[in-house]
Amino acid sequence: QNVRPFKCDQCPQSFYRNLDLKRHKRIHLTVKPFPCGHCEKSFSRKDALK
Repeated sequence: QNVRPFKCDQCPQSFYRNLDLKRHKRIHLTVKPFPCGHCEKSFSRKDALK
């Protein structure tokens, strides 16, 4: 089954695990504490830096 019980309340995304939902919700924050060292961008999650 493709049941994703953990649904984001700000967009249509849903997830298998609550942990994934919590991590996803950070993209909706206006605070982006992880700046890129190579360009002007900042990110809400450290793992988004590449």
